[in-house]
This record gives sequence, C-alpha cells and structure tokens, in this order.
Amino acid sequence: MKLVTKSLVVATIVVCGHLSACTTVDLTQVAVNQPLAPSEKIEQNVVERASLSLTSMFHAKGWCKSDPAKKTKTATNVLLNGVGTQHHVTGSQMSAPVTLTQVITDMTAANYQVKQTTKAAEIYLVVADDSTKLDNELSQLEAALLSSREAQAGFVKTVNAFPDKNHISLNKLKEISKSIDNLKAVTDAYGERIRTQIAAQVTSAGS
Repeated sequence: MKLVTKSLVVATIVVCGHLSACTTVDLTQVAVNQPLAPSEKIEQNVVERASLSLTSMFHAKGWCKSDPAKKTKTATNVLLNGVGTQHHVTGSQMSAPVTLTQVITDMTAANYQVKQTTKAAEIYLVVADDSTKLDNELSQLEAALLSSREAQAGFVKTVNAFPDKNHISLNKLKEISKSIDNLKAVTDAYGERIRTQIAAQVTSAGS
C-alpha cells in the first residue's frame, strides 16, 4: 500500500512538473504576442501624417534640401505673431530636370500633395472639439508650409531657366502658389484656434 502511495505521489509530482513547464511556455508566448495597451501606442492623426508625408516627399524628391525634422519648430512664435506672409526660404539647390515636361510633372505632384495636406487640415479643424490641443498639428503644418515655400522658390528658378518655358509651366506655378496660400490660410486658422484657447484659459483662471 505504501508503494502504491509513493508511486502516486511521484506520478503527481511528474505531472505537475510537466504542467508547470507547459504553463511557463504558454505564458511567455502570451506575453510576447500580447498587443500593446492603447496608452502605449503613439499614433499620429491625419493632419500630422499628411504634413509629414509632404515634408518627407519634398525632401526625398530634392524639391527642398533642408532636413524635414529641422523644419518642425515650436508654435510659440505663431501663437504670438501668427504665420507671416513672407517666410525665410533658404536657397534651393534643386537640380534642373532634363526637360520642361519633367518640371511640370514635378509641380503637378507637389501641388497635389499641398492640396491634400490643406484638405486634411481643414476637415480636422472643423471636426475637432474646441478644446482639442492642436500644438503638434500646428508645428507639422508650419514645417509643411516652409517646405512648400522652399519648393516653390526652386520651381520658379527652374522654370525661368528654360528659354522655352510655356503657358503650361507658368500656369502650374500659379496653381501651386494658390495652393500654398490656402495651406498658409489653414495654418493661420490653427494658430488662431490655439490663441483663442489660451485666451479662454486665462479668462477662466482670472474669474
């Protein structure tokens, strides 16, 4: 009887040992495959993605030479003074394309990207709650605007270098100029929204 009891104890220990080992493996796998909690995920909204896409694309294409990361500045100056009409644009070293057709194609692509960024910013500003913080969006829009201005300066210089420039290339310059003006307008609107929020907070704190 004692032998039977000892055998059962040994068997129980062995089985438990196997279960413990299996359990350890399963828990490790669960820990590895378990998705991050929402608070651990850092996601960009549509405005930040569109703006970053623009600056990255313009830099990759050589339409502007400045590092996109350096274009993202704080919104402090904008909060105080708004976005000025004129921006300091570093001299673009855009390589002249082989043909005028190529620069027209580039301007078309750049114009589309500017318009998409503007549209995303306009929609987000409408649907965002009045209390929504927009500092990151404003900084990214500023970077996109500066990249667009730099690219525009490069396009103007490049088109003017062609002796056979035509009405199509000149119209493309006008189109991208208009699109950049619209991007500036929505960037100004973000700055105004933030200034309004700050004013409301000051009023609330003083009452």
